[in-house]
Formats: sequence, structure tokens, C-alpha cells
Amino acid sequence: MQKSVNGPSFIPVYIQLKEQLKNLMMQRIYPPHDKLPTVRELSGFLRMNPQTVKAAYAELEAEGYVTLDDTGSVLVAAKLPNRSVQAEPGIVAEQREEMMLSRVPEKSRQSAFDKAQGRRKPAILFAECDVVQVQEYAVELEKATGYTVKPCLIKDLEQLASSILNGYYDLVVTTFLHIEEVQKWLDSLGEGNMPKVIGCLLESNLQSIRELQQLSPGSLVGIGGTTWEGAHNFRQSIIKAGMTDLELKIGSMEYPSSLDELLSAKPRLILCTSIVGAYLRRQSRFLPLLIENRFLNAQSVQYIQQCVEGWR
Repeated sequence: MQKSVNGPSFIPVYIQLKEQLKNLMMQRIYPPHDKLPTVRELSGFLRMNPQTVKAAYAELEAEGYVTLDDTGSVLVAAKLPNRSVQAEPGIVAEQREEMMLSRVPEKSRQSAFDKAQGRRKPAILFAECDVVQVQEYAVELEKATGYTVKPCLIKDLEQLASSILNGYYDLVVTTFLHIEEVQKWLDSLGEGNMPKVIGCLLESNLQSIRELQQLSPGSLVGIGGTTWEGAHNFRQSIIKAGMTDLELKIGSMEYPSSLDELLSAKPRLILCTSIVGAYLRRQSRFLPLLIENRFLNAQSVQYIQQCVEGWR
């Protein structure tokens, strides 16, 4: 049996969300005075418990990263704190130690270190709902880290229950769209040698919210999914985010005619996967496309590396 880096505890989702939002602000992807999604918008779009997002924003405000007002607006602070000297209230001791890991060894150096220590290569399970998406994420993460990354559809997790319980995986990774669902499933397996669950915050999710916020009421928005289920889930995310004043029309690569109908409707904006985007571009070069997924941001990859290397 391999020894998992997890143990019986887990990293609260709000802590993960807070840290990754913080990194986006530090990298000026969300610069000072910029507006972040409201609690309802972010929790709805990511299909998360609103209290999770509320807790993340509350800690970001306490640490001086954002300001909140009575209207629900969340603004990036005019001047961000100095992280090198800032205390991090609300983070448990294990998590604080993890966040202090400022350097992640390069793949070659870490591989040599592990070999000298008789360690195996870290093994990660990446779980997602879309077969194309989970395979792309797994390949991307494996290239970036040098770890062994196995893709798995969320509906197929049960097939890997035995290897998870036996401690084969150091970490389970998913996106924030599914992190609460995956954590709940792992909890159902009972206590034991369970891996922690880490969520990846996709910059494209936040960009989609930003673009949708700028549309006038009644605007037609096209949604192009690789699968019909994926397109429907995306539609539900927009509705749950409270953007009910937009008209939504969906299409899928499973039914190419539905994408042709979507084009004929001439939407103000089309949110789609990269595969659908390539198809639509072949039909027309001048389209208001926003590719919604297909990459993990550098902050998420670094966060995963910090978790694995900090616990090994």
C-alpha cells in the first residue's frame, strides 16, 4: 500500500478558493479596483454552496485583498498586502505551512530527489464530467508537473474506489465546478487513507462571468458544448449565477445541426469549448467567440505542486 499524503483531514474549499483568487489578484489578472463576481454570481456559475464563496470573500476582506459593500459588490483593494510578511488568519497550521512553500522543485530535480529517497512518482487522479476535457487536463497537468496523472470521468469514480482506498493516489484534482461533488463522494467511502481533493479555478470561468455581466438585458448568448450534457450544464451555471435576463441558446458537437442553428440566430456572444470553437470558425471567421475552458492556469498548477511536495 502506498502512503497517501492526505490523512483524514481535508483542505476546506473556501480556503482553496481564497488562495487561488488571491494569486489572480497578485498576478494582476484582477488588478486593483477591479470588480470580482458577487457571491451569487460566482457560487452559481461554479455550482458551489454560496456560503463557501461568502467565507472565501470574508477572509480576503479580513486580509486586505478586497472590499465588500452593502450592495454585494466585491472590489480588489487599491493596494494589496505584502504577502511575505502578512499573517494568514483562518488557515489551519497544516495549510499555513503549505502556503509558505514558495519554491517548487523542477521536475528533473524532484525526480532525482525522489529516486534518492526511494520514493515513487506522485500519482494524481483528475476527475471531470467531460471525456475530452478530462483527458486534456490530465495531459496538461502531467506535462507541467512530471507526475502520473490519470483522467477519470466523475460518473466512473466508483470503479477506482478500491485503488483510492488503498492509498494509490496522492491527490484527487478537479475543477471548482465539481469539487463539492467529488469531496462528498470521497466522504461516502468512509474514513481512512483518503487523498485530499484540490479544485482548479479556471480563469476562463471568471472571464465568462465578466463578459456576460457586460451584455445588455435580453441579449442572445450562444452556448456550444462538446456534448449536449456539457452545454446544458453550462446553461444551468449561467442561470444559477442570476443572469436570467439573458436569452440562452445551446448547441453541441453531438448534433452539428444545432450549432448551425446557433450561428443562424446571430448571438451577441458564443461561449464554447475549444473543439466547438474550431468548428464554428470554419463556418465563419468573424464570430464573437469566448473559449470557456481547455487550460489550467499557472496558479492552479503551482498550487497542486505545493500540495504534493509539501506533504510528501
